Amino acid sequence: MRLLSTLLAFFLLFNLNVYSQKKVGVVLSGGGASGLAHIGVLKALEENNVPIDYIVGTSIGALVGGLYASGYSPNQIEELITSEEFSLAAKGSINEDYIFYLKENPTNPGLINWNFNLDSLFETNIPTNFISSIPIDFGLMQYFAPADGKAKENFDSLFIPFRCLASDITNKSLAVFKEGNLASSIRASMTYPFFIAPITIDGNVMFDGGLYNNFPVDILCDEFKVDYIIASDVASELEPPNTDNLVSQIRNMLIKAPKYELICQKGIIINSKVDDISTFEFEDGSDIISRGYESTIELMDSIKHNIAFERKVTEVSKRRNRFNVSKPELIFHQIETEGIHHTQDKYLIKEIDKEKDGFDIEDLEKPYMKFASDPKIKTIYPTYEYDSISKEFNLLLEIKKQKNFKATFGGVFSSKPISTGFLELDYQNLGATGVRASGNIFFGNFYSSAQAKFRWEIPFDIPFYMESSYTINQYDFFNSRSTFVEEEDPPYIISSERFAEFNFGLPVTTKSKLVLGASYTWKNFEYYQSNNFNRGDTSDLSLFEGSSFYGRFDFNSLNHKMYASKGVSLNLMLRYINGREETTPGSTSSDQTFFKKKHDWWIFRGVLEKYFFEKNSFRIGGLIDGVVSNQPFFQNYTATVLNLTQFQPLPENSTLFQPRYRALSYLGGGLKTIYTFNEKLDFRLEGYVFQPYEAIVSDIDGKANLLEEGVDRSFIATFTSVYRTRLGPLAASVNYFDDEKNEFSFLVHFGFIIFNRKAYE
Repeated sequence: MRLLSTLLAFFLLFNLNVYSQKKVGVVLSGGGASGLAHIGVLKALEENNVPIDYIVGTSIGALVGGLYASGYSPNQIEELITSEEFSLAAKGSINEDYIFYLKENPTNPGLINWNFNLDSLFETNIPTNFISSIPIDFGLMQYFAPADGKAKENFDSLFIPFRCLASDITNKSLAVFKEGNLASSIRASMTYPFFIAPITIDGNVMFDGGLYNNFPVDILCDEFKVDYIIASDVASELEPPNTDNLVSQIRNMLIKAPKYELICQKGIIINSKVDDISTFEFEDGSDIISRGYESTIELMDSIKHNIAFERKVTEVSKRRNRFNVSKPELIFHQIETEGIHHTQDKYLIKEIDKEKDGFDIEDLEKPYMKFASDPKIKTIYPTYEYDSISKEFNLLLEIKKQKNFKATFGGVFSSKPISTGFLELDYQNLGATGVRASGNIFFGNFYSSAQAKFRWEIPFDIPFYMESSYTINQYDFFNSRSTFVEEEDPPYIISSERFAEFNFGLPVTTKSKLVLGASYTWKNFEYYQSNNFNRGDTSDLSLFEGSSFYGRFDFNSLNHKMYASKGVSLNLMLRYINGREETTPGSTSSDQTFFKKKHDWWIFRGVLEKYFFEKNSFRIGGLIDGVVSNQPFFQNYTATVLNLTQFQPLPENSTLFQPRYRALSYLGGGLKTIYTFNEKLDFRLEGYVFQPYEAIVSDIDGKANLLEEGVDRSFIATFTSVYRTRLGPLAASVNYFDDEKNEFSFLVHFGFIIFNRKAYE
């Protein structure tokens, strides 16, 4: 009898305990980068044994909530969000290691790109997104597909029952996702207008769920039977639209201001202190997460008092481990593509190791991103299906090609008279082969240029391209030397060249290529051999016409096209040149004899730039530039020096004629120390040494002569601050050169000091 009474009491106590266990639902609002605070909220709840039975999120809240519901712990989510991989994806950037260097367009000073089609209306040519969604879409597939396979696309069967919502602008209604493709549902929910391109689900165009409901407490109440609500709100109140702020205008046009209140059950709202975080400021992830954690800890006593039930973190970890162990491994059995020519399809699939029974995410990522880095590809959207019989995934890649035409605008605006405008127009097409035809112009007082180029890309097992081009360059060094303080006796030198070129390129590795080519060049140099000339004097004129043949190896993994701070660049070139010089002396020349002679020579050049040390925000890099040549002397010293290669480790060097840094053979190099603040502002201190094998000097008659080996040495130093805007760099530098008249130079510029390649570079 006593045993029966004991069992009855235990049964009643057990049922009373179960009955008293309140079901807790968590709501995660939208809010852009400030939504990273949700991770801190989940971390604090789990560490303090607060149960989480249901989770609903919108926008960034859908991403964080979806990761938690898929079996990722708060610490794992934090590790992912603060990784370089996430930082690159948030910027729409592909990892530099995967970009196919062979397919990259040549570096240019472009600041703004506009892709368009001639046969389309103006509205359809307006860009729909600021960043590429390719790395985001790949990452969502990578992190959500296994949980989706385990749950069989039923969000109630995830580690935590989950809901997310998107704005269906086709039907002008709110879409609540409770089943289907998890990665696509979350992608739809976080598609901020004009930042990421929209996607379609069941034929309907989806945008950010925060547009129609940024605080989905009502969705939690409708979908789940909850007793207590913990709502994390990081969405700041809508500010009035600003005429100078496009984002504020979009918000006020599209976002329906929600009521930040609990409507169905008792609960608590956690307001993390993140009002100072801008929508796309993902760089300070750790700080934002900490703010969410601290805000939750401040309210923990109230939360525990109202729930009166704990779920031990050890219990949650065990249950999470059981869920994760049962998730299928992300192995792909079959891959199909849609939207590209079958030749390109075959090339992409061959890049993936198909000899095995299946391929995993690591087998896929490199060729996927390599193919996606082609400028002629706009988006690749991966859709997966899980086959429960084979226990493998099937993959469909929906590929959208870039529009056929692209206009690029840019250049540099400078405190010195080297400001240059830039315009380029491209035609690109991806069919059985790839085609790119382009033309550009540079216009300015110092530099002007025009170039036409045609490239044909063939996707064989070893892909290659053939390219032909015609380039005109002119440098007016006389107009490039004035600064805030007028320079004394600037040299009068105008260098012009025209060259036609044909080359053949093929990959060596993903980040390197070998280029073989030939060119025919016409060079004109107008100059005075002395700075003592009058308006009525005529300049010397040296002409050189001839052919060249070359081989060039290029490797590039630098993170920026100017003022790099990470990566490696290696360029090796061997060139043979054969041609004829004609020099007509001007009125100030001591030798009035017309000069005509054939020349031939070879030149080898190697340039290595490498950043080899990084600790926190401090980085160190180095540069080595070496030239070996047997170039003969031209008729006079100036003509000889003008045909030599110049050591130019700083951007300003390329805008100056500096005979001191030119030689037949030389070795130059130095160190770069960089302190980076907030990934946007760099402070750079650099120093270089230039050592010619035999320095070239001018004798009393203006002829070129060689000094003894290694007797002359020159130095270059700079302190530069660089602020990286979304368009391009804003830089200010103080430069030191070994120049008897002008040792120090001060330069401020916005944009890129980048020009078309010279004939013999």
